[in-house]
Amino acid sequence: MGINYEVETAAVIAHLELEGYSAKTITEHRRCFDGLRKYLSKTAAPFSMETAVNWLAGRKAGWSYDTYKRYRRAVYRLDKYLESGNIDREVHCGSNRFAYGDAGVNYIKLSDHYKALFRDFYGEFSHKRSKGTLEHALSGCTEFLLFISGKGCESPAEITIDHLLEYLQRLRGLRLTVGTQVKYASGINNLLAYFYDRGYIPRCYSSIIFVQDEKIPTSMKLPENDRGTAFQPSKNLEPKIDEFLSKIEEWRYSVPPREMYIFVFNGFLRFLEVNHIEYAPAVSDLWLKYILRDTSFDLRRQVITRFDDFMRTGSIEKRGNAVWRPLLIDALPAWSRSILDDYLASRRKDGWEHSSINMCRSSCVRFFGFLERKGVTCADGITAALVKEFHDTDPHMTPEGRNAYSVRVRQLLVYMAERNLTPPNLYLAVSTQCAPSRDIVSVMSAEMESAIYDYRRNAKNALQLRNAAIVMIGLRMGLRASDIVNLKIGNFDLKNRKLTIIQSKTSKTISLPIPTDVGNSVCRYIMDGRPPSVGTFGDGYVFIRHRAPFSKLERTSCRKALIDILSAYDLKLPGGQGFHMTRRTFATRLLTSRNKIDTIADSLGHSDRQSVGLYLSLDEAGMRQCPLSFEIGGPQ
Repeated sequence: MGINYEVETAAVIAHLELEGYSAKTITEHRRCFDGLRKYLSKTAAPFSMETAVNWLAGRKAGWSYDTYKRYRRAVYRLDKYLESGNIDREVHCGSNRFAYGDAGVNYIKLSDHYKALFRDFYGEFSHKRSKGTLEHALSGCTEFLLFISGKGCESPAEITIDHLLEYLQRLRGLRLTVGTQVKYASGINNLLAYFYDRGYIPRCYSSIIFVQDEKIPTSMKLPENDRGTAFQPSKNLEPKIDEFLSKIEEWRYSVPPREMYIFVFNGFLRFLEVNHIEYAPAVSDLWLKYILRDTSFDLRRQVITRFDDFMRTGSIEKRGNAVWRPLLIDALPAWSRSILDDYLASRRKDGWEHSSINMCRSSCVRFFGFLERKGVTCADGITAALVKEFHDTDPHMTPEGRNAYSVRVRQLLVYMAERNLTPPNLYLAVSTQCAPSRDIVSVMSAEMESAIYDYRRNAKNALQLRNAAIVMIGLRMGLRASDIVNLKIGNFDLKNRKLTIIQSKTSKTISLPIPTDVGNSVCRYIMDGRPPSVGTFGDGYVFIRHRAPFSKLERTSCRKALIDILSAYDLKLPGGQGFHMTRRTFATRLLTSRNKIDTIADSLGHSDRQSVGLYLSLDEAGMRQCPLSFEIGGPQ
């Protein structure tokens, strides 16, 4: 027999008894070993697994299935004991379904590489499921591994989404209950997640195998000519997505928004995989065209647009909600698009604000669109007559609106002339539609100012402290809203009670004394009201959002702070007025306190004295000192 059969089987029985197996199990092993001993004696054959399997197969028809599987397990344990001196450390010892020697068991048919991977996976997965669920889940895993082996994948690293989709169709075609299919799918997805953790496959593969009420993502396939040949194209994009999501976390979003981002990316990555194409912004647009316009379409569009911006700029800071519509600049012909791109780039280099760039782009796109409709195909075709016609026919409701666009077109023509694209005097063809006007300056009433000071004294919660600090800076120091929201801790020199900033509008540096009430208001907000910020978007800024993302405020928050304060006292801003009213009030108070014009101009950060003249009409006491005689007006 090659071995001392009696001794070895007795050792297995003793091992089972030592490990505390039940009397029934030990009895079944004795019966099996006794029957196999008689068969070996009758055939004069030594013990081997091949001989044991033949004996089991020959007796299977006369046994119940439970008897067959228990005897099969006993034979398997004997073989493992002879091989290793142990029977309890192999994956399939405890599973009737996977006992070694059953020709129908998928595990046996796997390559040694896949067997080793499966054993490691089993060790991690087995403690996560109940015994019944585990058996079905692992059965699905071995069947899946055998499937991809048959597709020529010698390693999990060779799996593609096409293999997964084909297997998914096969799984749905099996005559299994829905519950069993779900268990199969769960096990396979866990196996795929295991493969992803070890770098074999892309992350999105671990959510492809699903069963109930979901469409297979083959509906996202492009026409064959538009598909690519990229192998696992989403894999290279995963680090960038992780970086993007980590930046999202720096804004301290709650978990649900981040989960929505992951949901969107899963769909997008599947699209790349199904069509075997690498990421590009144009591919994002293509994906948006192919997905359904359902209730989640806007979410998908916003997320992928924000990701495209991140890939282009490295920043996730969004400038408001993007409205999905094609940009008119993209429809311009190449010659004018090239000129406009260069012009806008020069304006960005000059430090223009994003809103100013957008206004400039809108004006110039309208101008170049007009030229295209007139048949102009190059810069040499622009004439003074066409420029004048554009100006006269440009649809605006007011002369001021038309003039605002005309100024931008005039600047564009100057830029083109400097580069010898147009005649140097062509810009003169753009006429000025309206004469300069001067508005009457509005300042805050004494009642409004009193309300602000009273609100400051009574402020208690975080939002009230922030509102008070913002409005006090505007009222007592005259800063613009754009400068207040950009204030950083480092701008404050508390030792010398000075505030130094570079104005966002003029890029001029100003240094102002900090009034005591302003300094106290800012300190109260920082100490008692300001939430801790995380990452690079809120750190350093004095005023930040009180809800995620904890980034710096937009300048519109200053106007809202002023409105909130006044409304608490049943007061309203005059029509057409905003936060800038605090700056005008500050300048007027300086003027009525008999400060010198140069001092007022410096405090406002103005480069000349002329702008201070706007406030002279509000100095009633000063104007009474220089009245004009009615005789100067002549007889009536």
